[in-house]
Amino acid sequence: MKVFLSHNRLFTTSRRNPLSAALFLFFLLLFTSPACAAKVLIIGDTQYSMVAEVVTEIQDSLRTQGKEYATSDIKGRLGSVVDHEDARIVVALGVDAISEALRLPPSITVVYGLVVVPPKSGRANVTGVYMSPPVSEYVSTVRRYLPALARVSVVGSQNLMKSLSGGDSSQVTSYHVASSSDLVSTVNRLVDTKALLLLPDANLLTASVMSNVYLFSFRKNIPILGISENNVKQGALFALVFDLKSVGRQIGEKVQTILNGADAEDIPASPPKKYNLYINGNTARKMGIEIPDEMARRAKKVY
Repeated sequence: MKVFLSHNRLFTTSRRNPLSAALFLFFLLLFTSPACAAKVLIIGDTQYSMVAEVVTEIQDSLRTQGKEYATSDIKGRLGSVVDHEDARIVVALGVDAISEALRLPPSITVVYGLVVVPPKSGRANVTGVYMSPPVSEYVSTVRRYLPALARVSVVGSQNLMKSLSGGDSSQVTSYHVASSSDLVSTVNRLVDTKALLLLPDANLLTASVMSNVYLFSFRKNIPILGISENNVKQGALFALVFDLKSVGRQIGEKVQTILNGADAEDIPASPPKKYNLYINGNTARKMGIEIPDEMARRAKKVY
């Protein structure tokens, strides 16, 4: 009855004032239409500042607002959430979120982030941004600023070596290791190298392993190229660390490109486009390594 009266009033009003009728119809449609489906779901633990910052950059990069869910809220039921929201793309941030997203049907695009290296998956329709710099970034930094460190020894698991090697290998000698004890014994046998890079494997780089590596580094005067700011605080010569805002924008750009009609298979997974440089000046002095002014100016922080 109310709807009939409203429409009757609209008909009468339209004869007297067409503009008022048009506005009435607009608001009627606005408030009686169902909510728009979310094309993009963003899954991550935003209670952590790092994740929240990345999510903010993703949202700012999209022309359509993504709907956010905590990883714990979708555990075991992401498929039903995707169906309910009629989503096309799931952005999965962190290992747990990625694990849930990779179980979705391949018709749903998955774009991942905040993971060290590309996740293993035979699933189609996946792309993303991984956090660890490829070995080539370290080689490029050494070549540009510290050419005296001409030979870099890279030690890590075979899987990480496949993911992060590549590029010019003329300055790199690679050593595959399968355990923490294997890593320590391999490092202790290095005598001709000029610098040491350990690939980021939490199963291998335990606290005791790192203590052994730092002792080796200072005893042999061979600098460590770190993978985190904390490594630099502990004694590594320098580290390249992914920039959070840049990673968020990069993920958002991939998502927007897919929304524009591109296929995820045509958008390769990629490392960050921007890195923050951290330097340990004390380590450089103790090892007789001169840090060029240009390198020091580029650094986000020199310890």
